[in-house]
Amino acid sequence: MFIDSNIFLEVELAQEHGEASRKFLKMVQKGEVRAYTTDFHLDNVVIVMENYGKSWRDIAVFLASLLHYRGLTIYPLLIYDKIKATEIMKEEGLDFEDSLAAYVVKKLNLKVIVSYDSDFDGVSWLERKIPEDLIP
Repeated sequence: MFIDSNIFLEVELAQEHGEASRKFLKMVQKGEVRAYTTDFHLDNVVIVMENYGKSWRDIAVFLASLLHYRGLTIYPLLIYDKIKATEIMKEEGLDFEDSLAAYVVKKLNLKVIVSYDSDFDGVSWLERKIPEDLIP
């Protein structure tokens, strides 16, 4: 499955779904769940954290925590991937960030995206789940 940036942000910004997202990410951290995200989506988390007034220390702690996620693979996007994502923008009407996520889901044959973004619901070839669907 693919983890969208909003799952990390729920935890880092202590938002409405923060607890469920934390439990799900803990499963990924322990290696109980295998998941992917991209370097771009993690950069987005950092930018949003900064915009919300998080300190350099908070950002460093978040980034360092990713080193301990046994079940997480960070997919490094190439320019080719970004170009291909623009095709998904055209075909599915998603914004660039969502199109990148959808592209990686498709490229890696993942099928499932974990996200609170309902824009993915209109994409017939992927299934959106939320952490509440996945935690015991």
